[in-house]
Amino acid sequence: MSHKGQVYGVEPLVMDVLVHLANRPSEVVSRDELINQVWLFNPGADESLTRAISLLRRIFRIDKSIENYIETVWKRGYTLAAPVDFEAAANDRGPTATRLLDQLPAASDYSVAVLGFENMSTRESDRYLADGLTRDLTSLLGRVPRLHVAAYNSATRLQGAPASIAEIAGKLGVRYLVSGTLTREGDGLSVRHSLMDSVTDEQVWASKMSVDLANFYEVEDTIVLDISTAMSSALQLSHANSPKQNRSFQLGAYELVQQAEALRLNYNEKAAFEIIALLEQALEINPDDAAVHAALAVQYTQNIVSNFAGTPADAAQRAGRYLDAAMRLTPLDPEVLAAAGIVATMRGNPRLAVRHLTRSVELNPNNPHSLAVLGWQYCWLNSDVAGQRMIETAEARAPHHPRFGLWAHYRGHCEIKLGRIDQAIAAYDDCADRNPNYSLNLVALAMAQALAGRANDARGTVERLLMLAPHYTVEDYQQLVSTMAYWFADRTTRDRSISALHEVWPRPAPARAAG
Repeated sequence: MSHKGQVYGVEPLVMDVLVHLANRPSEVVSRDELINQVWLFNPGADESLTRAISLLRRIFRIDKSIENYIETVWKRGYTLAAPVDFEAAANDRGPTATRLLDQLPAASDYSVAVLGFENMSTRESDRYLADGLTRDLTSLLGRVPRLHVAAYNSATRLQGAPASIAEIAGKLGVRYLVSGTLTREGDGLSVRHSLMDSVTDEQVWASKMSVDLANFYEVEDTIVLDISTAMSSALQLSHANSPKQNRSFQLGAYELVQQAEALRLNYNEKAAFEIIALLEQALEINPDDAAVHAALAVQYTQNIVSNFAGTPADAAQRAGRYLDAAMRLTPLDPEVLAAAGIVATMRGNPRLAVRHLTRSVELNPNNPHSLAVLGWQYCWLNSDVAGQRMIETAEARAPHHPRFGLWAHYRGHCEIKLGRIDQAIAAYDDCADRNPNYSLNLVALAMAQALAGRANDARGTVERLLMLAPHYTVEDYQQLVSTMAYWFADRTTRDRSISALHEVWPRPAPARAAG
């Protein structure tokens, strides 16, 4: 913050309180809402909020032109009494977005894809173990410095097609391919794995490991270290210590997590609750798995935004507890940081989201979903086109990712923020085509069509929406907009979107008179 050339430092969470008040100028914002938005439902944040308001008032007293910037409304909350000019706000995050884009690993000689490990066991359910090994190796290799890693779903999608190593590697934009087999015999596990160079068409390295299932994560760590060393000792690549080293391996829990991830490929309300059921089962088996806690926090929060939660307050509390547990168990894990950023995104706190997601992307630049959500938040905060390029980068790199359908949704939000309504409609159309069973895609598309004056198109989209979600109402959309306040460039556009959707929403049939 600055006043008459003097700059005053403000802690990030304190600034988040101010930004949330500024987004609701002259309105009374309750303490509960501020705690929910800024501290993500942390029940111990009551004193922190009191301290934040006190610090803001102390800084604002320097300006004598306004008697009281923040007013307390007895038993209701706080209101920002000073005028707010968003156009005058300095755009200080654009260079950071560009910097992150420039630092993303590019396809080069030091690039690799992990093809799906083949399940050689007689037990069919062991395929989840093989799939999980493939997914985990992709994620862990993504944390190796200067190494470009093809997205998991893009690599596995190409497997099985009649093509040479060079052709597969060329389509994925990598030089090296990892492949392998997994065989389970009782409590024992045998893993064969090899590294192929697509340029020389030679096997660079191969190995076989036999271990107990309880040491499954050690297998992953060893393979990652072997691959990175084999690819280039000159670069002195070394595997960063993985948070998994502090986790115990539970086969049943692992399989449940992989099943939950697969459900995202055709996402809808039924899939959302199946994902929660599977993840909660996994947590019963392994209650100290931070990644599962983090995934549940994201899913419960997404249910609120998607209007799937029967009791949003209960879902919010559950999300808060799961996120707290994940952050307590492994606070520096990029998956956990990504989850914290995604939860902050869906609760309407883009500043907190950017802080968590930036750290996550710095730790693991090959996670396309973290990159896409981060780009969305950058664009929301400052109409940052570099943020939109992050989303496009994720789409180009991982077109078969389970969350690929959502990324066009984020692009549409960016276009709305940038005032490009026709491009927003095109993006939302893409999203509805990618995942036609997710009702929130149609909500956004109908809003954009209505805002553009395409009433007939909007009515048709609303009809499709109500077939999927017959209980959805304009009031539900209005609640979503009040949470996602940064979605629109200004409050006028936000209010116009609500009004436009009201105009195309079907009105209830008049009650027939008794007679």
